[in-house]
Amino acid sequence: MSANRYLPAAENIAQVIPGLLAEQGLDPLISRFVLTETERGDAWLFVVMDERALALFERYTTPSVLAHLSAALHGHVVIPSSSSGGLRYAVLLSPSENSAKTSPMHQSIPD
Repeated sequence: MSANRYLPAAENIAQVIPGLLAEQGLDPLISRFVLTETERGDAWLFVVMDERALALFERYTTPSVLAHLSAALHGHVVIPSSSSGGLRYAVLLSPSENSAKTSPMHQSIPD
């Protein structure tokens, strides 16, 4: 399978997420976006934040910020990760059998 079929959704999120972060009083310190698909067929968009955002990790990953992002992105799961020395959001683009079990408040994406 190819993650390219999720490219329109990924492009839309890439356009709106800076404004969504700004609405929460956060600088949209985004360095790049990465679209990928797992072996199980789940498509993820990684919003890789600039290294300056890591110093403010707690502000970017509060439950209210994550809930705001998920709601504004029409219920897409949004999970923060700070491993490998950087902060990023993982946004699940594809429908997933496990998405109902995944909570952006309690999960993180391993490297």
